[in-house]
Amino acid sequence: MLIKRSSGILFPIFSFPSCDNFDIFIGDFTIIYKTNFIELIKKLGFSKIQILPINPIDRLSFSPYSSYSAFAGNPYFISIYKLIQDNLITYEQVNNIFNEILDKYSVDLNNLILDKVNYKLAFEFKDKVLRLAFNNIKNSTAKIKIEAELEIFKNNNKYWIYDYSIYRYLKKVNNEKQWNQWDIKFKENININELDNEEIEFYIFEQYLFYKQYFEFKEVLNEEGIEVIGDIPIYVSYDSVDVWANRELFKLDNEGNMVVVAGVPPDYFSQTGQLWGNPIYNWDILSKTGFKWWIKRLLHSFKIYDLVRIDHFRGLVAFWEVPANENTAINGKWVNAKPYELFNTLLNYKSVLPIIAEDLGVITEDVELFREKYQIPTMRVLQFAWDNIETNPHIPHNYPSNSVVYTATHDNNTTKGWYLTEATDYQKQLINKYFSKEINENNVSIEFIRLLLASNSNLVIIPVFDLLNLDQNYRINTPGTTYNNWLYRDNLLFNMDNGYKNYICELNRIYR
Repeated sequence: MLIKRSSGILFPIFSFPSCDNFDIFIGDFTIIYKTNFIELIKKLGFSKIQILPINPIDRLSFSPYSSYSAFAGNPYFISIYKLIQDNLITYEQVNNIFNEILDKYSVDLNNLILDKVNYKLAFEFKDKVLRLAFNNIKNSTAKIKIEAELEIFKNNNKYWIYDYSIYRYLKKVNNEKQWNQWDIKFKENININELDNEEIEFYIFEQYLFYKQYFEFKEVLNEEGIEVIGDIPIYVSYDSVDVWANRELFKLDNEGNMVVVAGVPPDYFSQTGQLWGNPIYNWDILSKTGFKWWIKRLLHSFKIYDLVRIDHFRGLVAFWEVPANENTAINGKWVNAKPYELFNTLLNYKSVLPIIAEDLGVITEDVELFREKYQIPTMRVLQFAWDNIETNPHIPHNYPSNSVVYTATHDNNTTKGWYLTEATDYQKQLINKYFSKEINENNVSIEFIRLLLASNSNLVIIPVFDLLNLDQNYRINTPGTTYNNWLYRDNLLFNMDNGYKNYICELNRIYR
């Protein structure tokens, strides 16, 4: 797919700023109901917004790339404000729960940190509100309408919603253990008639609310000419409904244990490689099914996003497979997938593939040939450019037009933080030479932004933290660590100086 020349911002939903007390713990869809968010994006001259994966997160890492479903949405993004507006719950009911949470944890709103997500309070608060909203339906005057909408939702999503809701129920009754530790762990041995149907219906209700609000969010953006870029990790989590309900599609033994796991080999950045630990797809079995699961996943993604960035795109061509008993990724091997078979099958369902390849790192010729055959845009990151500016693919004068370029990604330090804490003296000298001016921590972000907007690349994405020239304290994620990640919340975007907003708009007008 060839992308039109345009630009956008990278802005995860959990990072959205607080608009009222009921979204104070985590960003959610409230932003489009109570702010001029869309008008601001347009005023800046952007026509895209990239969000990170919107799937449910586990309660340990909080990572959107570690989910128990590739199809479900994160219920903590549901706007409580919108539930009140839709008469699914009253303001008084929500406020009572909110105050109970504050009292329980002795929270002083005046001292609450607004630029960090508070997952603990978000989980407890929204769990209670959503439960009460579900119970309210039984006595609601809109019961018939809601039940009719729920039936439509179930019918439109039957390819995933029933497995998901049953899995969520079973995970709860098994004290949130991994599915391979359940008393009855295999799907085929579960007696559906013995399960608590009302509890299963609650998890369906959550997803109905999520997607109802999400598509309202997306529709408002699209109507204003703003497209949504989504992000899907190539691998799924072992502890997920995707593996539990489709064991035959993964390389597992008869007991459901992983035989091999995913990772990447040793390279310049790591002598032992990276051992991710995700289950590996059985591409031979997937091929025999007509790639049914992958086709459903991609069509689902095309429905909820305008463009889909596939994380670790090279794994669709060949992947690093490591024996499950290894402690590092050293003793793995490259194994070929079936990329052309998959995409040729996909073209039977979708004639134009709105995909972006996350193809960072060492990319081999076979990956390049595959990407180019289907006209899938490549990806570049300006922070990676400052080594050899003659041949470095991340330097702007080497960008192909069919590319998506970033000052930084969610895995990078902020550009100001990178300049202050990571860039070497040699790199800083190279930057000064390339710009033919003095670059410092105060202007590095805006100069990087201007350089990308003026580049040959068709699509430029600016992370919100670089748009605001924030330092390393505002980075979203540090790969290889489990502390202080996925917490960043913006509370500065709406306070941007009008002169600066006009300057960004003018850059977009000139270059984009």
